[in-house]
Amino acid sequence: MSTSPALALIGCGAISELSYLPALAANRQWRDATWLVEPNAQRGDALAKRFGFSPERVVPRHENLPDGIALAINATPSHLHRPITLALVERGINVLVEKPFAETAADARAMIEAAATAGCLLSVNQSRRAGPTNGLIRELVRSGKLGQITRVEWSEGRPFDWPTQSGFNFRRPWQGRPRGVLLDIGVYVIDLLCWWFDAAPVMVSASLDDQGGPEASAAVQLMVGTAVVDMRLSYLVKLRNELLIEGTEGAIRASTADYDRIEMRSGSSPWKAVTARGSIDGMVQTTRLVANMLGAIAKREPLLIEAASTLPTLDVIDDIYARGHALLSDCYVDHLAQARSLGEQARAEATP
Repeated sequence: MSTSPALALIGCGAISELSYLPALAANRQWRDATWLVEPNAQRGDALAKRFGFSPERVVPRHENLPDGIALAINATPSHLHRPITLALVERGINVLVEKPFAETAADARAMIEAAATAGCLLSVNQSRRAGPTNGLIRELVRSGKLGQITRVEWSEGRPFDWPTQSGFNFRRPWQGRPRGVLLDIGVYVIDLLCWWFDAAPVMVSASLDDQGGPEASAAVQLMVGTAVVDMRLSYLVKLRNELLIEGTEGAIRASTADYDRIEMRSGSSPWKAVTARGSIDGMVQTTRLVANMLGAIAKREPLLIEAASTLPTLDVIDDIYARGHALLSDCYVDHLAQARSLGEQARAEATP
């Protein structure tokens, strides 16, 4: 018999299959105490069988959950984060929400206020904060070893390949301007900027290729402190997938997908590799987050990530969507350059 508090995983889509289900299943006490909520009965039953959860604990809707749930993981599509979280905290259930915490800052504030009224804890899986390299960068930025930060460049993009089960990334009820790559990848980047600099960036300019639908490309310039931030994001083409932070005394560069290693230099000295301390295993990080929530519920430890800490990020994203320009030319530079290169390559191969 499980001695763990009762848990619920709401939404058994791609992020649950890849992250939450393996983490919960690896801990027998958690697995035996977990309810799965999945409207697709066939998928819910198949995943329960695959990961060893009780088929009697698979229900189609969160309203079907029994009383006594201590912690729910809200892993539903982002437009459902607000209504489902509000319903859960009204029942006195603490909630860990998958990123983005909410689609808008107004939604986030409503969720936080409701949880505070109900006496419930809220956390969010801003998973990149757990990446060892990102923690190291935070230390270096705050230590002053780089001097005054003057420039940040962030380039991240690849053809969209997330194994979505619902297709919500491109089809969901929109609140105002549809939201795409900026709310998906950009929420990671801006959250890290807020976390590293302990300050919210301010939008200078932004170009999005939305044209009435969710944007697949974004070119954004921000200011955070004394630093100019240039951010390029894409669902269409592979970008450099690199970050660069320059200061008056040194610089950092790294792959946006490498959570184990950065390169650093002082002044104009050669670049040197620096290995960060900590686990880069995603399941280890998910397990730690769930364990932290349970520890905070039992008043043994503070939350690692307070939901309220994501408000500055969502405020910035709201501002970008409110004031960003829909300019194809600025956003499709990378796409057009790649198409041009492929065309030239094809012509060269066709030439006798």
